[in-house]
Amino acid sequence: MKKIKNILKKILGYQPNVHRNNDLKLLKNNKTEVLILGSAPSVNKLDFSKINNQFIISSANFHEHKDIDIIKPDIHVFAASHEPITKNVMMNWFKRCHKKLPQSTAILVEERDRLIALKSFQNRKVFFYSYGGKLPVNFNKRIMSPWSVGVVCLQLGVFLNFKKIYLLGIDHDWQFLKPYKHFYSHDKESLEYYGSLDNIVFENEISSGRLPKKRLYTQYELYQQYELLNSYASKRNIIIRNGDENTGFDVFPFCYDWKKN
Repeated sequence: MKKIKNILKKILGYQPNVHRNNDLKLLKNNKTEVLILGSAPSVNKLDFSKINNQFIISSANFHEHKDIDIIKPDIHVFAASHEPITKNVMMNWFKRCHKKLPQSTAILVEERDRLIALKSFQNRKVFFYSYGGKLPVNFNKRIMSPWSVGVVCLQLGVFLNFKKIYLLGIDHDWQFLKPYKHFYSHDKESLEYYGSLDNIVFENEISSGRLPKKRLYTQYELYQQYELLNSYASKRNIIIRNGDENTGFDVFPFCYDWKKN
């Protein structure tokens, strides 16, 4: 009987809990809206004094923003490390993030980077998650493996059941059709900077301004993930909008009512 149950679980895609992340919901503090902050160049044109008591999810290099102590993200999200990024680069990057973020900001890190995170983010609340899952979104189990950290952040917003999710500084066409840039300088402390110290050149930099086949297919998969999450959220009465008028990211309708008057 036990063997039959195990076979059925495998067929039905059963996944045991791999993390205890229900405490993520305690960070919400009854807020109903969330801003997800990316690192596109458009970030430099956004007025974050207009934030209207929303929950804040920042990601990647957003800790380098000059107003990070004013914005005070509730949680900062990292995608998993991958080649050619080394452990040394991740350690330097995480430690820099720990130094720059407000102490109240929690961290969400993929399981493969657990040891480096625990060494880097001491005396800070750190949560872990794992790739390799599928919908429905559940951070106690494995989540859908993303093509961008924005997909992790969006899954988190859905998992926390915010009624309205706004994307700011998330844009993907600029990475392919324009020079590879962010709101920060790659010549100063950032993932790109620490990579350069280890003689690492990222694929996006090599292919800047071009759209080779491999990246085109990746871009397609990424947009499909966003479309899938948009449909999934809509069925649960969760609204997702692009709140950044300076991006061309049109998977989600544009809406700017996240700003206080």
